Amino acid sequence: MQQQEHWAKQQESGSYSGIRFLLFCYRIGGKFLILLVLAPVLWYFVCSNSRARQSSLKFLQKVHQQLGAASPFQSTPGYRQAYLHFRSFALEALAKIDGWLGRIPSDHIQQQGQVQFADLVASGKGGILMGSHLGNLELCRAMSAGKYHTRIHVLVFTRHAAAFNKALRQANPQVEVNLIQVDSINPVLVMQLKEWVEQNEFIVIVGDRISVTAPERMIYAPFLGEPAPFAIGPWVLASVLECPVHLMFCMREGERYQLTLEEVAAQVVLPRKNRQQALEAYIRHYATTLEQYALRYPLQWFNFYDFWQLPAAANNKDPQ
Repeated sequence: MQQQEHWAKQQESGSYSGIRFLLFCYRIGGKFLILLVLAPVLWYFVCSNSRARQSSLKFLQKVHQQLGAASPFQSTPGYRQAYLHFRSFALEALAKIDGWLGRIPSDHIQQQGQVQFADLVASGKGGILMGSHLGNLELCRAMSAGKYHTRIHVLVFTRHAAAFNKALRQANPQVEVNLIQVDSINPVLVMQLKEWVEQNEFIVIVGDRISVTAPERMIYAPFLGEPAPFAIGPWVLASVLECPVHLMFCMREGERYQLTLEEVAAQVVLPRKNRQQALEAYIRHYATTLEQYALRYPLQWFNFYDFWQLPAAANNKDPQ
């Protein structure tokens, strides 16, 4: 089987100049103009980028097979569904911009479920919000700005975040973008994160991509009928910070969003004697919940690489 590059080494779609151009089109013509501009670009991308297209189709076809008669696709997904998949990604990129620039009305993001973010803030404990590349994670942080007496810090592991931050600040100097680009979790960063949590602030980190620097530090868990590698890092970090952990999903429903929080643990505990088993339990729970949402919102899955295949860099290494 051909081995793939690590997801972080695959070229990001969009440089600083590209982001500036999209923001310019968006300001002068709104969503209509930018979607008009993007349509041929997206079709070209679908046809020319075989790796991203095949990754999209592999995921969509797994959803189709898993759901059977309940599948949202009338037949096996092909080029048209891949195009709609990438178009959905573009729409969420625009929604992120709207969120950061304060253009999304508060009533367009509705919280559902038993856990409410206001209650987490009122508890005074801070904590980790474990997200994914399903839905619109960054929109959660943008919509919370100025609404609650707390701060949300989003850890990102891709270098395009700096270009995104810079372009947004030029579009609106008043915007407070707090995407923290990191290459690895080091002791200095851990101390900073712990300080934020103790100040009743929240850390957003994703659990669906393996480590940039140590891809072998992962555990396989069932996902859409096949074992997939999930990083142990977010769970180890949670145990070190000794804080509550909640899963977080922000999913588009038409022109609105549904924000759902689910408690995982008041504190992640990894006993020395059965650390592996504890990690497996947390990761399996995360993977199961992620699968449930992925089946409901397949076009909002934004991992455009072979999710089930371990990168070449991680092969022949001890996973623990």
